[in-house]
Amino acid sequence: MNKIEIFEQELKNGDSTVGKVAILRGGLNTDNPTAIMNDAVSTYVGTKGYNEFIEVFLDNPWVRVVVSGINELDYKEFKNQKL
Repeated sequence: MNKIEIFEQELKNGDSTVGKVAILRGGLNTDNPTAIMNDAVSTYVGTKGYNEFIEVFLDNPWVRVVVSGINELDYKEFKNQKL
């Protein structure tokens, strides 16, 4: 099996953990990184609800961003905040 790496960060709403952001990376130097990453995400999320973000042009099939609890966050009006 290919090495899969992960970064995880809890999402909090006040003092409560409502979800998690995970960045999965793997399938480097393989013939089909998309299938490897699809399987890794499926294994990671199991039966839990989630949102998945994949680079739009698929130039980077080795990385997936998975978010849970996105609907339980307190959102603020966008006023030109910067990253």
